[in-house]
Amino acid sequence: MLVVQEHLIKLGGVKLSGQMKSIDISETATIENIEDDKGKTKANQPTGYEAAKITIEFILEDSPGKTQEEQIKAMQRLFKPPGQKKAKLLKVSNKDCAYRGISKVYFQKLSTKNTIAQSKRTATLELLAPAIAGIRVKKKEILSTKGTISRDKKRDVIDGNNKFTSKKKNKSPAKKDRAVSGAKTKARMITGRR
Repeated sequence: MLVVQEHLIKLGGVKLSGQMKSIDISETATIENIEDDKGKTKANQPTGYEAAKITIEFILEDSPGKTQEEQIKAMQRLFKPPGQKKAKLLKVSNKDCAYRGISKVYFQKLSTKNTIAQSKRTATLELLAPAIAGIRVKKKEILSTKGTISRDKKRDVIDGNNKFTSKKKNKSPAKKDRAVSGAKTKARMITGRR
């Protein structure tokens, strides 16, 4: 019977019970090979980092505080509570994770193993630290508010300086109706009818 309960990790605000056997944190850099025309590697190009992967092994035995089944149920509720459709970001509190700068993780995998010959179970948790991508925002340039071009630009198009286009970008039926009604008004003014 395991008497000592070590709370060495807190996941999503819950202290995980059981004896933590090991914790493994691995991070990998992404490096692509640049090849020549013949398929030989000329150089290596670093492109970034993959998300950190954390693997934790627990030994679960009955204790005065919790049974093996209660410990497994507590881990299962963290992994996938009833009604949850996808993994949620959980806060992690552990010295090893703190040393590596990991404060939030996704609970990626939970596996348990029941050793029949012994009176213990083992649980393995796989956590994944999210890789945060940097997003750059570009300003959108607006040429005009109505989608038309000025008279000077029209002259350039007519003269053969195709720097600009006279094509309207809006093709909605509402815009066509407005363009037709404007043309009808101009036609009435030319013919003298009102």
